[in-house]
Amino acid sequence: MSGIVGTYRLDGEPIDPDNLKQMTDILAHRGPDGSDVWISESVGLGHRMLWTTPESLLEKLPFADESEQFVITSHARIDNREELISKLNLNKYPTEKITDSQLILEAYKKWDEECPEYLLGDFAFVIWDKRKKILFCARDHFGVKPFYYYYQANNFFAFGSEIKALLCLPQVPEKLNEVRIGDFLALMMEDKTITTYKDILRLPPAHSMVVSQSGINLRCYWELDPNREIKMDSDEAYAEEFRKIFTEAVPLA
Repeated sequence: MSGIVGTYRLDGEPIDPDNLKQMTDILAHRGPDGSDVWISESVGLGHRMLWTTPESLLEKLPFADESEQFVITSHARIDNREELISKLNLNKYPTEKITDSQLILEAYKKWDEECPEYLLGDFAFVIWDKRKKILFCARDHFGVKPFYYYYQANNFFAFGSEIKALLCLPQVPEKLNEVRIGDFLALMMEDKTITTYKDILRLPPAHSMVVSQSGINLRCYWELDPNREIKMDSDEAYAEEFRKIFTEAVPLA
């Protein structure tokens, strides 16, 4: 299932490598196939690897592109790989050697903050954009992959695949969220943002987030349209349309 962690010192202070390593180590159960961290001054990213697809065997995360202007850590499985490879003009490379994280990073470089709209699959990822000095974070359409974060204005930002990774950090207080506990007891779990801890939040499904020294900015990049209908002329036509959509969604190996 893999796991991602990271911190951003918005006050410009350097990252404590021991804290980042502790965050990564505590998620060892999520990734027995390897781990690594990347640190550059006030930004640090970590990853726990679990191989689940042929492409993931080639993943080395966190991953920096050749320019070293972009660095990504991700927990992702991208389903529309062939479509993205074509749109991103990556056909000259062997398809089996292009990892999902590389696809996400290339999508960000082409479409910037709109890139999640072009991705199909399950994903939670964070990209450090050195040019803009921002962290760009995104979660898949239905929130299959988890993403928790803590933010202290103008000072500190941290994220992780599990809350326990955030609780490793001395900056993160362990304050219970009574509202969330009340919602749980009343079976009213409608808020997709709050957690059991008062100061730890979740990035909602189908949302992206930009973290900078100016603050954090959340954006919903997709939502289900309950009024959209597919109207066909017959039961046979409905069956054929379903077969077409299902085949596109679940292609044969």
